[in-house]
Amino acid sequence: MIQRDRAAGAAADEAQRERARPGRLRGRAAAAIAAVVALAGTAMLAGCAQPAPPPGSARAPAASAKAPGGGAAAPEAQAGGKAGEGKGKGEDAERAADPEVALALARVAKARGLPVRRDVPSRVLARSEILDRVRAHVEREIPEGVLDHQGEALAALELIPADYDFTAGMYRLLEGRIAGFYEPEDATMYLVDDLSDDEADETLAHELVHALQDQSFALGTLLEFKAGDSDRLAAVHALVEGDAMSAMFDVLVGSAFQVDESMLRKLVAMSTALSSVGDTPIVLQESLGAPYTDGFAFVQALRRQGGWPAVDAAWRALPDTTEQLLHPEKLATREPALAVGVPTAAALGPGFRVVFDDVMGEQALRIAFAAYAHREAAIGAAAGWGGDRFAVARRDDPEDPSRREFALAWRLRFDSAADAAEAGRLIERRFGKGCRMRQALGPIAWTARGSDMAIVAGPYERRGGGSGGAGGVGAVKAAGTCAGAKTWLAEVMAGAGTGGTAGEGRGK
Repeated sequence: MIQRDRAAGAAADEAQRERARPGRLRGRAAAAIAAVVALAGTAMLAGCAQPAPPPGSARAPAASAKAPGGGAAAPEAQAGGKAGEGKGKGEDAERAADPEVALALARVAKARGLPVRRDVPSRVLARSEILDRVRAHVEREIPEGVLDHQGEALAALELIPADYDFTAGMYRLLEGRIAGFYEPEDATMYLVDDLSDDEADETLAHELVHALQDQSFALGTLLEFKAGDSDRLAAVHALVEGDAMSAMFDVLVGSAFQVDESMLRKLVAMSTALSSVGDTPIVLQESLGAPYTDGFAFVQALRRQGGWPAVDAAWRALPDTTEQLLHPEKLATREPALAVGVPTAAALGPGFRVVFDDVMGEQALRIAFAAYAHREAAIGAAAGWGGDRFAVARRDDPEDPSRREFALAWRLRFDSAADAAEAGRLIERRFGKGCRMRQALGPIAWTARGSDMAIVAGPYERRGGGSGGAGGVGAVKAAGTCAGAKTWLAEVMAGAGTGGTAGEGRGK
């Protein structure tokens, strides 16, 4: 499943209106905003969305998939065969329109420079049905507990409230934003049935790019979940979405270089914020739009260098880290991440075990730091990222299955001692020096030495909730002390644990 942000439509409209003013909307190189699959949860890979365009906005001609009576209609169809019969109130939307979809596919393929290897079946579904499919995809592809433990990592670092239901919050955010998706598993495109004509055009163009990507590059394999691999997955996801955004704008407004990257970022952020539930944390809002804005900036940079063949080359040699995505020159030199071992939980005492570990990467670090400080300061502090690994530890209560304790350890390695010091100043402004005790989440402590940094948070106790004990359900209270946190911090900083000590720093 591939997702898209609805702000693409607004950006297309603005670009179309401004094309007569050449100085206003030329593509520019700009610093990318963070992508954050590691932070926001892998469910963000499932679903596509876009904001409603302004009423009466001008638009470049585009082959559309509208029902004969108006509104969105990419009908249910079999590849190479007839569309399925419509049912109930969606009958008009389910009428055969394969020639229109085929025309749109040909137009998109010409703009993107990828061959059409097979027809693309399509269906229109109610918003609730689309969300059900997203849920089913996530439950099928993501191991049980992964999202819960990602939520615990966010809570421990004060990136979401301690009592916030992380998984439910992601689905609420997606439900309001989703416009459609392409599913590699059945090679079918799905659109929501309540899209306006313009939204249908935009979503159709975007999802058909995903179909072409799948036909040439096997998306399903590239986006498979792999434990501990979120940073690489975030980089690939951003390439997927950035490619689709760039080609979509070529179709909708004549050239993606008519779209100002900074304007697109603002529209995505504004649109997501306006459509979010009131309690949606900023890290989730940012993470929903980040693959599109980051990916768009990356793909535009590649196209400036070598056109679509340069983008195709990136597909053949995918970025390994989000650092390479944010800094294309590092992709060119294949600068690797520094190896960082999985932090140990031994100092927490008997019963604690590491239940989840992952890499955040530079983009996720940007998002996290942006929750603590101004965005520009966050971007600067994250730019020295060299490698990291965080671990969520848990202790179950054998006498009370509803009670669990959680704690987080995070080990980071920067490119230089100066980079670590810059990040340290940001952390200190948020959490102070040494250790700070928190009523609900227990202690949080950090330290830096040379280019290394370590942060520990918790333990804290949850009572109630689901099988993972996370998701913001149930009472939360501190279950540790600063003395214990400092002992654990020293252990983490020493590099003990399954992965050993991190590798040597890199030059810039």
